[in-house]
Amino acid sequence: MRLFHTSDWHLGQNLHGQERDFEHACFLEWLLRQLKHEQPDVLLIAGDIFDTVNPPVKAQERLYDFIVSAHEQQPALTIVMIAGNHDSGSRIELPAPLMRRLRTYALGRVLWLDDGQLDAERLLLPLPDASGAIAGWCLALPFLRPAEVTGPHLGDDYLKGIAQVHEWLIAAANAKRQPGQALIAVSHAHMAGGSVSEDSERSLIIGNAEALPASLFGADISYVALG
Repeated sequence: MRLFHTSDWHLGQNLHGQERDFEHACFLEWLLRQLKHEQPDVLLIAGDIFDTVNPPVKAQERLYDFIVSAHEQQPALTIVMIAGNHDSGSRIELPAPLMRRLRTYALGRVLWLDDGQLDAERLLLPLPDASGAIAGWCLALPFLRPAEVTGPHLGDDYLKGIAQVHEWLIAAANAKRQPGQALIAVSHAHMAGGSVSEDSERSLIIGNAEALPASLFGADISYVALG
């Protein structure tokens, strides 16, 4: 199974008053060419697809045009995209029923069942390989806001709530997968212990009081696609 991992497109961004739509259009054209050349089975888009929770119409058109073009170019390609901290989870999920017809999964929020258990089923996505067989499972973890992971069943500690979500989701994935199937996590979060690239275009802060330890993703996870 071949994976292509990308994130933080920030479609609709204005940088120092300059609209970046032309740059984003060039990037998406480049990405289509890379997908055609590399022929991955799965494209992972790990959050911050848009730059704001209310992106301009042109930015949304860019995303949906790309998904349609990618599907037309490679009908067997599976696309998984999650919401980041810049995105509206509800907006990312809004066209999900239509996108599933294009082999695209859009996850923006975690949901809870009436008994207080995590709705893990919607966050576990099958990943077929070139033959069509399920080669792995994707654990799709959109950016987790405090209101989503605290409350009567989880308590008031944000980081403990996040840890519980990871634990329950990994347990559900291990119960579902068959021998030989890999577990691939896609997440958008501040991670502890990261380093800043010297090529970054502006100063970045890696991690803070809400930084998550890499140990949340145990040895059962073959690859973690972060945004």
